[in-house]
Amino acid sequence: MLDIREIEYWISRYEQEADKLDHCVTLAALYACRDELTGNREPAPKAAGASMPSAAMEEPLGLYGDSEFLRAVRGKEPAGAWAVMDELMETLRVVNERAYRSVMRKIGAL
Repeated sequence: MLDIREIEYWISRYEQEADKLDHCVTLAALYACRDELTGNREPAPKAAGASMPSAAMEEPLGLYGDSEFLRAVRGKEPAGAWAVMDELMETLRVVNERAYRSVMRKIGAL
């Protein structure tokens, strides 16, 4: 079972080392785990100096659907979510190239 104290420890550690993309991806996953354990569904406060179009944070996901994935990324920084998706796509490319190609074709057709 995940321990919230251990997750908080690793969050604080990775926040200090978040200069590499893989640290940011890990940090995003830790935030998601913490939020799931604590039931926190509110967007995290923006870091000082961070700029994001407000429409990206306020746009209702109902326009796109209400899947578990869309609920999980609601209010999250898009760059972090895309980094996680990129990692997932690289894993999918290795594990199931046919599914990977199918997703790439669908994205190409948008």
